[in-house]
Amino acid sequence: MAAALALEHVRDTYAVLRTFMRADNTGVPARVWRDTYRQLTGDLMNAVGAARTAGVPEHVIFDCM
Repeated sequence: MAAALALEHVRDTYAVLRTFMRADNTGVPARVWRDTYRQLTGDLMNAVGAARTAGVPEHVIFDCM
């Protein structure tokens, strides 16, 4: 159960990052864009770490993204 929730969190976090990367960010100051990117990638790394802690193999984690 914990593994399934961890994978769901990875998928959701990756979807937010992917949406951000594909969005039209014209007019957004570089500092804001960079800080947002840093926050989202950090969130994804935390989600991946939590999934690994829950016992999900790395290849399964990355296949779900």
